[in-house]
Amino acid sequence: MSKTNVTGSKKTYLGIFAAIGAFLFGKLKFVLVIFKFLKLQTLVSMFIYLGTYALFFGWKFAVALVYLLFVHEMGHLYAAKRIKLPVSPAVFIPFVGAVIGLKEMPKNAKEEGFVAYMGPLFGLLSFLPGIPLYYFTHEPFWALLIILGGMLNLFNLIPITPLDGGRIAAGISTKLWGLGIIILLVFSIMKHIFIGFIIVILGGIEWYKLFKKQKGLHHEKMEVQELEHLIVKIKQGSNDLDFVQEITGKAKQKVSNQEITKILYTLNTEIEKMKKDRYLQQLSGVPVLNEDDLHHNQQVIENILIILEEKLLDYKKQVQITESYYKTSKTTKMQLFLIYIGLIIALSISYYYGNEILMNHPEIQEVMGK
Repeated sequence: MSKTNVTGSKKTYLGIFAAIGAFLFGKLKFVLVIFKFLKLQTLVSMFIYLGTYALFFGWKFAVALVYLLFVHEMGHLYAAKRIKLPVSPAVFIPFVGAVIGLKEMPKNAKEEGFVAYMGPLFGLLSFLPGIPLYYFTHEPFWALLIILGGMLNLFNLIPITPLDGGRIAAGISTKLWGLGIIILLVFSIMKHIFIGFIIVILGGIEWYKLFKKQKGLHHEKMEVQELEHLIVKIKQGSNDLDFVQEITGKAKQKVSNQEITKILYTLNTEIEKMKKDRYLQQLSGVPVLNEDDLHHNQQVIENILIILEEKLLDYKKQVQITESYYKTSKTTKMQLFLIYIGLIIALSISYYYGNEILMNHPEIQEVMGK
């Protein structure tokens, strides 16, 4: 009996670390790509997930894990619905985790923090009933539920993207991502958690991208203004092909946005064709283009300018989002900080409490030889 219990205990702890890895893995962005192809409904994928974990770690552990993940994802779903963000149903992927797909990004860091926060909050609420249930039944399963729930959600509150903690911390200060990278890196080294290293790399890349965006923000704002002036100039001088070609040629060499550069290149190419046609007509003894030709040229330029204006509008929106997305008021920063720290404390206490009652349980003490 003792040998069986020891084996079961080892499998349980192995299962806990596997669950943590799966939960963290489920936060990776590329999982959403898998999700799009699987097209599984929540219930079907849940049973597949349940069966897989039951096969390796027993049905009790599998039920606890699926329950905790499901309630956690329902927290995100609830928050997204509250702010009218369209989402896809939750999907469970064995050894990966559970995910819901956001069809639109939140408008700002405050909204993103709200959606992120509700996952771990629901996660906390999901295992709190385990406390009275343990006292009534003295079944170690409920202590395991508290420990597993506490660990999963505490890990997820590390302030690093793509974890929920990173999305909450972003509304306070993106500098906290640096702290999250250090915490997860140290923990991953100590516990040899491979998936932790992957998230550290992804979080570092995300932080660097944001740093580059914010550093180049002034240049992009100036570029948008210059392009707006360029469009005005082209409209005013569209009859002068040499003038339009000259200013577009200079602009396309300076613009950093590749899509806009391609459009300017197309405009330049079309003008080159128009000038070539005009030159050929002059050689044939027709010095002036007729009205149909002029109208056609004007139409070509106008069509390209419409596309250019659309792309410039998208570019301008991206710049505005970069500038304003992570800007939050002092009140919002303080609110996010307090609820973030409060949730970490509540989860830490719950985890410690679950560990205590599990370690003091007679069956566990017997297994450990106390």
